Amino acid sequence: MAAAILSGCGDDRPEWMQDAWEHDVDQKRWQESRDYMKVATAGLWLERLQEEDKLSLDKPVEDMEPEAKQLAACIDGALKHSKVSLRSDGVSHYAAMCVSLLGYGA
Repeated sequence: MAAAILSGCGDDRPEWMQDAWEHDVDQKRWQESRDYMKVATAGLWLERLQEEDKLSLDKPVEDMEPEAKQLAACIDGALKHSKVSLRSDGVSHYAAMCVSLLGYGA
């Protein structure tokens, strides 16, 4: 699932997803990002999971902003307790864990 979160791309995103990080996001980049960028990136990850039928949310991506906010907050919380600086695969692991914890995984 972690690989699915960081692969793929899209052009026709809703306004709230326009500032998503397209490529790998390590812990430093995530933590230095503004909240709207984190939400946009979390939304992008939800979109990619939905495209791969790995998401239980039954709604269009443009309506997933509340879930993207919850996912970004979960990732923030998980990274806050990290004792080491994580590369993108580590952040992806936490994102996948949060998707599962929030009940969004298929």
